Amino acid sequence: MVALLPDPDAGRATFAAVREALRRNGVAAAMATMAAGLAPEEGEAAPGPERPAAREEAPTPEQAAAFRRMHANLPVFLEHVPCPFSGYAPDLVALKSAARLVVGVGRDSRALLPAVAAEGLARRVGAGVAEFPGGHMGLTEDPRAFAARLRDVPAAT
Repeated sequence: MVALLPDPDAGRATFAAVREALRRNGVAAAMATMAAGLAPEEGEAAPGPERPAAREEAPTPEQAAAFRRMHANLPVFLEHVPCPFSGYAPDLVALKSAARLVVGVGRDSRALLPAVAAEGLARRVGAGVAEFPGGHMGLTEDPRAFAARLRDVPAAT
């Protein structure tokens, strides 16, 4: 939802820079460019309350296998996904009419620009914000906790 960021053009430029870094210098450079581009600007206050650091636990065998698959797919993802999806603009009118709309945000990624856009969407359409365990990809970090929270969200809204 780059269109909902404070500076959508800068967001789209970030994803174009990610693809260019991939083409010039490979996956590691592209990921570094993305990580730098998704964090708030120096001196910007992170949205939401202060959070403790994420726990460092060894991944389960299933998580390790998923990470290996995701890593192997990064070249295709970085080349073909971020730029097209950065042009997406949600239909705010349709979303405002949705019953009981809730936007999910990862607890450990509240300071990242995807969470800023998600919380901006919630404000614009009058939706609730539900915090989920983990970061931007919390469902892969702790699937059980994520699923438990997902089951709780309808009751909490």
